[in-house]
Amino acid sequence: MDEELRAEEVQPASLRNFLIVLFKRKKIIISFFLTVVAVVTGGSFLMPAIYQSESKLMIEKEIDSEKALLFRMNLNQGYNNYDFINSEMEILNSYPIAQRVVQSFESDLLPEDYGSLTAQEQQKVYKKTISEFQKKIEIENPKNSTILIIRYENKDPQLAMDIVNYFIDCYIAYRSEISAESESYKFLQDQMEIADDKLSTLEQRQADFKEQKEVGSPEMQRTILLTRLTDYEKSLTAVQTKRIGKEAKLSVFNEQVAQKGQNINIPSTETSDSPSREKYIAKLKGELLDLEIRKEHLLQKYTPQYEEVVNLEKQISATKMKIESEIQQIIAMEETAIRALEAEERVLQSQVNKIKSELRNLAQKEFEFDKISRGISDEREIYSMLLKQREEARLSMAKLERGVKIKVISAAVVPTEPVKPKKRLNVALAVFLGLFGGLGLAFFIEYFDHSINTPEELERFAGVPALGSVREIAFYNIDDSASRHAIRIMKG
Repeated sequence: MDEELRAEEVQPASLRNFLIVLFKRKKIIISFFLTVVAVVTGGSFLMPAIYQSESKLMIEKEIDSEKALLFRMNLNQGYNNYDFINSEMEILNSYPIAQRVVQSFESDLLPEDYGSLTAQEQQKVYKKTISEFQKKIEIENPKNSTILIIRYENKDPQLAMDIVNYFIDCYIAYRSEISAESESYKFLQDQMEIADDKLSTLEQRQADFKEQKEVGSPEMQRTILLTRLTDYEKSLTAVQTKRIGKEAKLSVFNEQVAQKGQNINIPSTETSDSPSREKYIAKLKGELLDLEIRKEHLLQKYTPQYEEVVNLEKQISATKMKIESEIQQIIAMEETAIRALEAEERVLQSQVNKIKSELRNLAQKEFEFDKISRGISDEREIYSMLLKQREEARLSMAKLERGVKIKVISAAVVPTEPVKPKKRLNVALAVFLGLFGGLGLAFFIEYFDHSINTPEELERFAGVPALGSVREIAFYNIDDSASRHAIRIMKG
């Protein structure tokens, strides 16, 4: 009997048995299905969006066919044009490039508590971040092509684009640095920066010197000072000549006045040459002459005590006093003019001395200025020499890099659609897994379930025909162990 039951158990389940299990375990199947779909769908909608930015590079390797033809060399026809791509991928995956990217995006890639860690902990976290970045950056080379695709995923689409573009820039820069000529180029670049700093310092010193010493161009300033000196010396000579002339005329005038002669010849001066004064003096002289003539006529007839003669004498004395007063005024005014000329001469002489002193000081300033200018000239020559050598090193480095050309054929852009999570795909997979997982779980439970649920199973197990089935039976005092066993079997 047991052998027959085992034989029936290993037989393939029929469609009827499949449907029986399906309806019997429908609650388990539906519960498992809904749970899987709900969990996956909820996780897909709650999971933060991940954006992917990518860029494409085209890397071409040139073969110097001209040199091969020149030396009559046969090119290797079996050369694989794509072998060098592996080297470029190794450079892209190198630690220095990842380190530069992490160093530039520290605030975005390093943990928020990075600043509060100790130096040793920071070093560990820093290296770990670089390793994680090397794993996250994806570099793909499509088959039989010289195209490299660089991808990077991040929650921030802008950051993803920036990292990809900067990663490519670091790759191009690092590839240049690993050549031998790059060291020479870097050395010359550093020396140029030092020379530029020295040149800027000297130029600043020159500007400060001009500002403090009030010096523009020494040559131009010397020309200006010499011109001013010439003008002042000309003016000084003219004033001295004029003063000497006035002093000579005044000396002659004073001699005539000292002699107290009747006929005083007034020299030609600015004061005496005044039209009004000249007319007035001439008028006084004419009146004096008339009075003297009248006096002579009266003295021929009368004595000096004659009243009219006495009046004429008084008029003559008054006229002489007026003439003398005019002469004294002319002398005073001429003396004042001479003193004014002397003062002007002293001022001009002071200006001449001042300009000569400035010229002497300018010589010292010019010496210091030329010293600074020579330093600037020397530094400019050094800078030009370094610039020429740097350009030569750059050309040599470019010549070394000529064998491989790197072109960015598709720069990274800001992604608009997230790549993760793929909600539709996840829901479809959840439906598939929930359905088949529920069925598998149902059959798994059914396989290990040995209870009897149908009359057919009871007939196969007991070996006797079943007369009917009872939904519920209550037992109170049953002593027959066989009957109790049968009842337990029926209840399942």
